[in-house]
Amino acid sequence: MSKATQLETWTRVGFFARGLIYILLGYVALSSASLESTSELFGNVEQMPAGNLLLGIILLGAIGYGIWKIFDAVKNLEGHDDDAKGKAKRFFYVVGGVGYFVLAYLAARTLFGSGGSGDGTQEAAAMAPSWLVLATGAGIAVAGAWQIKKAVTKEYMERLVDNTPPFIEWFGLLGHLARGVVFITCGWFVIQAAGGDSEQATGLAGALNSLRDTGTLFTVLCVGLILFGLFSVVQARYRTIPNEDLRPNH
Repeated sequence: MSKATQLETWTRVGFFARGLIYILLGYVALSSASLESTSELFGNVEQMPAGNLLLGIILLGAIGYGIWKIFDAVKNLEGHDDDAKGKAKRFFYVVGGVGYFVLAYLAARTLFGSGGSGDGTQEAAAMAPSWLVLATGAGIAVAGAWQIKKAVTKEYMERLVDNTPPFIEWFGLLGHLARGVVFITCGWFVIQAAGGDSEQATGLAGALNSLRDTGTLFTVLCVGLILFGLFSVVQARYRTIPNEDLRPNH
C-alpha cells in the first residue's frame, strides 16, 4: 500500500496543517491591527516568507484532515459507542470535515490569486433559512463547550502514544480552553444572524477579532490558540491513527 494512498498519511499531514492554521491565526491576530476573516488570514500568510509554501501545506492538509474526519465518522474507525453521545461525535466529525474542505477552498483561492476579503460566512447566513442558521450557531457553540469539557477531563490525551512529550499536556489544556471560548463566541454571532441580520455572522477569525478590546483576555486567547496549534503539530507525530487504503476496491 503506497503511503500516498494511506489515510494515515493524509491524516498526519492534516493534523500538522490544522496546527499551522491555529499558530498562524494566533500570531497574525496578535501582530495585526485587525483580522476579520479566514480569507484575510490567508492573505496575511501569503505575504510572509515562504507564504505560498505555507498555503500549499494548509491546502493539502485541510483536504487530508477533512477526509480523515469524514472517514472516521462514516466507518467509525475509532470505535465510538453506538449511543447518542457516539452518534453526536460522528455527526460533528462530518460537519468538521466539511468545514476543513471549505478551508482548503479558501487556501486554494488565495494561493492561485483569486482570494477576497470575505470568507462567505455572511453570504451563507444570508442564503440559508433562519432555522438552519440558528442550528448551525447552536452547533458551533456546543462544539465550543465540548472543547472546554475535553480540556477539563483531559480527554485530548487519550489517543496519544506513551512516549508523547509530557509538556504537551499543558499545551492541550490551555489550547482547548482557548479554542472553546472562540468557538462559543463564533456560535453566538451566528445565532444572532438567525434573526435576519446576516452581517452578524462571522467565522473564527472574526470571532477572535471581536474580543480584541478585552485586552489581556484577547492576548491569552491568541497565545492559547498558538498552543493548540503546537499541540496539533505534536498530534501529527504521536497520535494513534487507524489506517485505510483510500483507493476504491482496496
